[in-house]
Amino acid sequence: MHEDNEKGHEVELDLSDNDLEENDIIELSPEDPLHTQLDVECQRSKELLDKLQRLQAEFENYRKRMDARFSEVTKFASEEILVKVLDIYDNILRALEMDFTDDPQAAKDGISAIEQQINKVLSMEGVRPIESIGTQFDPYYQHAVQRVHDPDKPDGEILEEYQRGYMLKERVLRPAVVCVNRHKVPTVDVDNDEDTDVEMESGE
Repeated sequence: MHEDNEKGHEVELDLSDNDLEENDIIELSPEDPLHTQLDVECQRSKELLDKLQRLQAEFENYRKRMDARFSEVTKFASEEILVKVLDIYDNILRALEMDFTDDPQAAKDGISAIEQQINKVLSMEGVRPIESIGTQFDPYYQHAVQRVHDPDKPDGEILEEYQRGYMLKERVLRPAVVCVNRHKVPTVDVDNDEDTDVEMESGE
């Protein structure tokens, strides 16, 4: 019964300044968890910033190296092809030393060998001729300088090639210069002042 009475009464503690000296006051409040989390995030931010700055410096150094390398490659890009051209030029000089009248066949064979050498170099560089004669005219691949009228041939077909065109890989290096068949000959050509329209009678 006595214990029940003690449980029913609150115990009061007297913590007045009279009982504690100034140096004996202890701070009992726990550390704020939000403050701890803020410190952690600040530290992470500093680490990420430091990492970003190092990556930025590395990228800047890489860019400078690539710029220097690109400048060097661009400067001497034609060196390899020029060496091949010089080899061809040497062979042309040797061919010119030959007596064409004394041995025309040998001279012809020499020129043929030079042609094969040039074709090999062009092929290695990705250059190939544009096949034009007998195909339909395409202004991307051909340049028409003359038009003729032949009703027996399809309209727009290329009949003659005055200068061969070439592709560099998938790009036109030089368009072919051609003559195109036209069934209807225009009286005035506003597209190309250099074009000449010629009436061609079909052979029967």
